[in-house]
Amino acid sequence: MISLGFVSKKMLSNWSDVPPYLPDFQFHEKHRAVIKSTSPEKIMPLIKAFDIEQDSVIRALMSIRQLPQKLQRKAPETQDDQFGLQTFTLLHASALELCYGLRGEFWRADFGLEKISDAEEYQQSARPGAAKLLLRYQVNLINHSQSELITETFIHCPDKASHFKMAAYWLAIRAGSGLIRRRMLNSVKHELENKP
Repeated sequence: MISLGFVSKKMLSNWSDVPPYLPDFQFHEKHRAVIKSTSPEKIMPLIKAFDIEQDSVIRALMSIRQLPQKLQRKAPETQDDQFGLQTFTLLHASALELCYGLRGEFWRADFGLEKISDAEEYQQSARPGAAKLLLRYQVNLINHSQSELITETFIHCPDKASHFKMAAYWLAIRAGSGLIRRRMLNSVKHELENKP
């Protein structure tokens, strides 16, 4: 059965490992990669340092996503204005987990992002019509020479209007978003497995 990443209240009530930063969500996506390495402590620094510009496919997908913004002549003016991991607020960092938060109207051409300074501000209620997104990376140690790197996206919509808009947007971008996540995981895997 193909999962579209929609999460019902019943599914959520039975969910294991609910993220503390976003315990209520209606959308979820998960990707994983097994990495052969005796240095799992090197995984998270590679995630933090990952630059979407280094991957031509990710760069192309992000360019397509930002096309409506460019057509409205509201294109980002500098590299720092580009959408990427630097757009998110770091909520939690440890050797085995990273959590990033984002709030806004992601379906809008300009993403409708809110500025968030820290985890406390992120956990405040989203404004009506906006959504909250949590991006989580986790490393699970399988054995002394293998680790599993997982990336998950969780999205909460506080009202029917934002849920309806997010559902349409989710269906439109989900395949591309998943490809971006898988390429990121594979890039980290390749770097760790092919370095002497």
